[in-house]
Amino acid sequence: MTDPTPLADAVRALDLGSPLAAALARVADETPEQRAAAYLADHREALAEQATARARYRRARYEDARPPEYAHADLTRLHPQQDPGGRGTGWLRSNAKNALLMGPSGHGKTHLAYAIANAAVQAGLWVEAWSVLELVQTLAPLPRHARDDEVRSRRQENTLDWAKTCDLLILDDLGAEEATGYAADRWRAQLLDILTARDGHPRRRTIVTVNGGATAGLAPEQAAQVRRDAAAMIAARYSARVATRLQRGCLGIWVEGECLRKAQVWDPFEERP
Repeated sequence: MTDPTPLADAVRALDLGSPLAAALARVADETPEQRAAAYLADHREALAEQATARARYRRARYEDARPPEYAHADLTRLHPQQDPGGRGTGWLRSNAKNALLMGPSGHGKTHLAYAIANAAVQAGLWVEAWSVLELVQTLAPLPRHARDDEVRSRRQENTLDWAKTCDLLILDDLGAEEATGYAADRWRAQLLDILTARDGHPRRRTIVTVNGGATAGLAPEQAAQVRRDAAAMIAARYSARVATRLQRGCLGIWVEGECLRKAQVWDPFEERP
């Protein structure tokens, strides 16, 4: 028990014999840590129910927003080119804080990112996954006629807060967004804000996918330069501060091989039975 506080003395002065005054004085004498522990003990079941409901909501929101083609992305069924050296399947269990998935378009980077995200959700983690283009549009300034729209304003606030605080954030196709001028400056500031908020928290991990040039057929030193150029785009386009926050504890995964989208090409002239 700590020394009586002025609040406790004031309560006791009301009526020393009052049970209510005695109870209030006892609470006033407790430290904040003791009060917090007592609150948790008294409300443990209700708090557990709230946490469960929150986790269900987050999972449902992730699954609802996830592109249908990645609903069954699975770390146990990756194409060999998507898991060079076991880096993709091993990332969740590693100490790496961030992952940078790079390589030519259509070779499986996004599929790998969602395979990791799906595994994280199954493990009970809070995952937010965004196409960067959609995230930029969601966080863009509201048009004049919508500035009083509380629903859209709240959605922007929630989106930014969730991106900063979730366990795993997926930013897909960084660099493909076509923002210019003020919109580009605003997005760079928001991206830095998000990554800065995540940087100091070991539980907050980030996966970014970035398109890079093909390295097939190149000499080793040329291929290495192509990979370096893909990573350097982040600093050149978004600032060294953004790149630095991604680099800390980052595992690079270069995904290249067969173009996995070829089989999905639509031929409107194909004869069908």
